[in-house]
Amino acid sequence: MKKFVNKHTIVALINFILLAAIIVCLIVSSSIISPLYSQQAARAWAGQSGERFAHLSVFFTESSTFSLERRYEIHKALNTALLVVSMENTEERTMYTDAWSGDGVVQVLGERGDPVTAPVIAVGGDFFLFHPLHLRSGSYLNPNDIMKDKILLDEDLAWRLFGAVHLAGLEVMINNKPFIVAGVISRESDFANSRAHDGIAALYMQIEAYEALTERKVRINSYEIVMPDPITGFALNALTAAVGSSGVDIIENSNRFVISNYFSIIRNFGERSMREQAIVYPYWENAARFAEDWVTLLLVISFVLLVCPVVCAIIYFVILIMFFIKRGKKVVTKAVYNRDKKAYEKYRQDHQDIPDIYNIDDIIEEVKNGEI
Repeated sequence: MKKFVNKHTIVALINFILLAAIIVCLIVSSSIISPLYSQQAARAWAGQSGERFAHLSVFFTESSTFSLERRYEIHKALNTALLVVSMENTEERTMYTDAWSGDGVVQVLGERGDPVTAPVIAVGGDFFLFHPLHLRSGSYLNPNDIMKDKILLDEDLAWRLFGAVHLAGLEVMINNKPFIVAGVISRESDFANSRAHDGIAALYMQIEAYEALTERKVRINSYEIVMPDPITGFALNALTAAVGSSGVDIIENSNRFVISNYFSIIRNFGERSMREQAIVYPYWENAARFAEDWVTLLLVISFVLLVCPVVCAIIYFVILIMFFIKRGKKVVTKAVYNRDKKAYEKYRQDHQDIPDIYNIDDIIEEVKNGEI
């Protein structure tokens, strides 16, 4: 009995440890996903409306082009698609919003007097809805500002230029032209984003300002949109039809951290590393893909760890069923025995003149053994 108890105690302990490890994997997965605010625009746009929205991104190859003219064409196609499902984009109610971005490099001169070469993220549209970077001071860039002379500094760059972060209203020189600091942001320091941007200090400015500064067109490499998704796949199909599939990579951000997508990654393991098109992803997309890979790995580990508890649960469930079946048979047998015994006792009461030469238990036993 002691050996039996010890064996079951060990099995229970092992299963407890495995289940605890699975819970840890789930907690770690959640901690990887939750700081990725650049993947949560659909939730932010929906607010308390209760409607379904999808956040989608389009990434372009170096040979493909994106312009405001093409954006208007996309809007026109999306408006037509929305009308089919009885939705209309009006001045009173905007059904979708979008943003676009490109990159570059500039020379920045601050109060300390030493010029700094810094990467630029040139943005347009409602960019900071999609990328709600933490503000240390000041405000985001406003796409409706008439004067496109404001910039947003990365915290590290702010320290290098001024030795401080409360800089709203101060002036910097970029490529020998004055710009006003709108605010200072701190870059994401979570597990995925910190590896994607690798701590490189950067600044943000409006695309129009960067084009005027460099006197050349910015190559837009990223376009993002949040739009209604009344039926699963509607938004993705509508945007694909509007943009086309040549020279682009279209991703549904709001659908990437769901179980079906993880299974898709497992099913196509290794294939996502094979690039047929020359697309350079911005750091936030690299962070999301990095997170996808890690969460998928943790999911696989969780399933492997779950095998033993599930097998044990099935075994104990079968044992429990067999126990109840055996117990049920005993209950039925006892009920039949009691019924037969009562019937015989009643028969003896009704026929007391007949000598009782048999024992009821012996008779029942002979019936069971097929002797009678």
